[in-house]
Amino acid sequence: MRIGIVGAGAAGVGLLDALAATGAKPGSIMVFDGSPAVWRGRPYQPDAEAVRVNAPPMIMSIRAGDPTHFQRWLAAQADVDGYLDASLGQILVPRARYGDYLEETARAAISGLRAAGWRVGVVNAHVTGFAGAGGAAVLRTECGDRVPVDRAVLAVGSGRPRDHYGLTGAPGYVNEPYPLARTLGNIAPRAHVGVIGSGLTAIDIAVTLAANGHAGPISFLSRSGTLPFVQKRPVRLELRHLRPDVLHAAAERGGVTFGTLVELMRAELEELGQDFDAFAAEIVGSEAPADRLRRQLAEVDSPQHGSRLLTMAIRVAGPLAWRLLPESDRTMLRERHFRSINSLSSPMVPHNARTVLSLLDSGQLRLRPGVTKIEDHPGGGFTVVAGGTDRRVDVVVNAVNPPAYTTPADTQPLISALLASGAVDLRSGGGIPVDRATRAPVVRGRPDATWHVLGNLAADSMFIATNPPGLAAEAQRLAGILTA
Repeated sequence: MRIGIVGAGAAGVGLLDALAATGAKPGSIMVFDGSPAVWRGRPYQPDAEAVRVNAPPMIMSIRAGDPTHFQRWLAAQADVDGYLDASLGQILVPRARYGDYLEETARAAISGLRAAGWRVGVVNAHVTGFAGAGGAAVLRTECGDRVPVDRAVLAVGSGRPRDHYGLTGAPGYVNEPYPLARTLGNIAPRAHVGVIGSGLTAIDIAVTLAANGHAGPISFLSRSGTLPFVQKRPVRLELRHLRPDVLHAAAERGGVTFGTLVELMRAELEELGQDFDAFAAEIVGSEAPADRLRRQLAEVDSPQHGSRLLTMAIRVAGPLAWRLLPESDRTMLRERHFRSINSLSSPMVPHNARTVLSLLDSGQLRLRPGVTKIEDHPGGGFTVVAGGTDRRVDVVVNAVNPPAYTTPADTQPLISALLASGAVDLRSGGGIPVDRATRAPVVRGRPDATWHVLGNLAADSMFIATNPPGLAAEAQRLAGILTA
């Protein structure tokens, strides 16, 4: 079996690790990725120390079935104690260090595969096209290589932020913020920095500017002005109702709707003797962002488990629930509740929340909701229109999340070739339709025999980024399919 893996980020690492564990008859594996930081993807490339992993170690393992894999790697590192988040009681390393973990895991998997007789190669180039179908393909790279494969896996990760205000090319505009060490390093110390958005990427930018000693004002420019939720200290909990087997049973009885999920969450909290309505009111509440941030920081040790349970449910049951929901519910959640779901699935760590609150209290950071226009100013800098008032900023950094189901620009030639040949299709709501059992693209009702999709490019994946254990579990299933 000749396997081609297009993409060497976290999904590609998880697949290599899973393939190494199959014990299958050896074949060949070729990995393609044109990034200068192979194995790290967009989030985990070398960057500023201030850019921390936004989740505790117990939910960051990239090895399927081994939730302590990253924790053991972390315990072997001699210089990470300084990254302790005291409020969580957890070590939260810079994302570049998690990238080290991914890279070491990939290299260990390759060594294990080669020792078992597999031929494994890594091509540091983008795949731009292919030829063939029906069980085999020849992948073409930007360097002119031609590599025959029997099975090809699209593990290309997410795309880049969109330039909603048409500012690309304007002096002082940064569309892709990462790595922040490069994009923020040359900003004048007293420049007024406008950050488009107020989510986790905006938090990363503000925290990094503060760590750099930036003295100028910082403005979060967004429609809503809301900030992410704050993580609570981990507590050992078990989902008793929002479980995959319960969802399957509900689907067989007549279907799963958003109302079904709400009632299952209500049952989770009632079993713990806690008030569902109070928790629901907090999610949709209109509390001032700074006040909510201050309160949530004070409640990191709260015995109220609503947000903890919902974060767990989004990660554990969310992928299955999403596939079972009717399209109307999926559209409603994607269009009306994207920010809340994204924030609850990846809440802000207290370490960053304290820095942001300090910046807000000092007046250096301000939230500017109601933004309708941002345009470059002829005299330099940018004009921001928010709430009917014009303001000037010197630099604008885009912190808006890439849209769901988008791919990196470097992969567009391959995606276009796949679409043109009929090897894949695109669903109207976004993403490539795939067969649930094999993860193979479905075109005109039939799965393709050559390609497979791993990660959020699949149309049945959630619109938020899949967490590492979720990617690892998906990779393990796919590894079994590829080597069967």
